[in-house]
Amino acid sequence: MTIDVSVYIKELLFGHDCVIIPGFGAFIGNYSAARIDREAGLFYPPSKKVTFNRHLINNDGLLIGHLSSRTGIGYGEARDIVSAFAGDLRNRITPGNRVSLPQIGTFSLNREDTLIFEPDSEANYLLTSYGLDTFHRQPVKDYDVRKRVLEQHHKPTVPHSSVKRMLTRAAVIIPLLVAMALVPFHKEIFKGKVEESSLNPLARAELEYNRSQITNITPAVTVDSSALSAPVTPAVIVQEERFMIVTGSFQSEANALTMVESLRNRGYDPVVSSGPNGFLRVSAKTYDTMTEAEAALKSLNRLYSGSWICKTR
Repeated sequence: MTIDVSVYIKELLFGHDCVIIPGFGAFIGNYSAARIDREAGLFYPPSKKVTFNRHLINNDGLLIGHLSSRTGIGYGEARDIVSAFAGDLRNRITPGNRVSLPQIGTFSLNREDTLIFEPDSEANYLLTSYGLDTFHRQPVKDYDVRKRVLEQHHKPTVPHSSVKRMLTRAAVIIPLLVAMALVPFHKEIFKGKVEESSLNPLARAELEYNRSQITNITPAVTVDSSALSAPVTPAVIVQEERFMIVTGSFQSEANALTMVESLRNRGYDPVVSSGPNGFLRVSAKTYDTMTEAEAALKSLNRLYSGSWICKTR
């Protein structure tokens, strides 16, 4: 049976940071943050680039097990196929002959017959950057910050009509305030009814609500009418904080659903929520405490590199 093992190596690189070809070496995924080449005007998204380590040759079962499950063949037959693939690579890599694995990289020998690996510069195995690509942006020219500052200083003044309206309102309000200050204050008028005579209707509604809460909670307690004149502190509603582990953020709904399906296949119950700038966040699970979320993040990062914790309410 002829099987291109490199196809299954690429599938594993999206979810794992180390894929070993037993007896040959291992491909290692390394995270690289987003960057800007200012001289060329290029913007690069976050990525996971591949390197090669020829000293990691022991079989960890990952590649053979994945090949067996994806093709339906037995583990022993899958092991023989991987072994033949490794032997074929060793035979083809000779001085002056370069061997390429599509979207992974190229192998060659230098003058000292040392194995050299050159990764594919276009390949990106970081799932959270799925769909993002390098783009070019010309720098903005003829942008004078001083001109913008001068425009702020030369904003038009308030129209005379607006000033006139403000003076008219002040002429009405100020005499009323003076009259209220001159009226003698008799505390008997307000005794026992300070809350009911409040000028703010919302304050009265809050008072009635608090009274109904006191009545419902403690029906057997007799409330002294004089105690009602004391200020009532409104009930404070505390929103519980939760912590969700975000494994991907996408602009495309199709890409978000692909991540959801991947999480479900691994036994998680994913949730899609709205993020900033129209992005869709896919979270694997939500926890009550940061400690629980941090503990789960370690294992999730092995499957979905770049996962992070988002605090929500």
